[in-house]
Amino acid sequence: MSSTHEKAAPTAPVAAGWPELTEGQRDWRVAVVTFLLYDLGYYGREHVDDEFDCGLVEVLVAYQRARGLERNGRVDAATWKRLTRDLGVVRQGDGGPRVKAVQEALISGHGHDLVLDGAFGPATLAAVRSFQKGAGITVDGEVGPVTFEALITRGA
Repeated sequence: MSSTHEKAAPTAPVAAGWPELTEGQRDWRVAVVTFLLYDLGYYGREHVDDEFDCGLVEVLVAYQRARGLERNGRVDAATWKRLTRDLGVVRQGDGGPRVKAVQEALISGHGHDLVLDGAFGPATLAAVRSFQKGAGITVDGEVGPVTFEALITRGA
């Protein structure tokens, strides 16, 4: 890319590392995980919030079992990495819970003024690009592994 505004993407964002989430915590990242687990068919309730309750522990253990991860009921680094892989790439035109996960991170974790509607439209695209520029990663408007990790590890 030849734009002077874009920087090459590092292999991993410079951050404190994946946050570990455990039962009893309240954190916007819990909602992100729940949206992803809902999208993957593990979480059966449409209501999503930021509380890591015992129901989420059960769902997480089922996900970990199916993915060959340690069944510890925590969102640890290995679980984050697998969720990142399962997320794939989220881009303009996509819709659903995966997009809501990205929007939740942008809204609650990074203060972007968006509607949590699950539609990756122009406003979400602009927020992703703004976040990427501020994070010093490639500005492509897509949320793949590098952008997703930065959204989670650099949150407020």
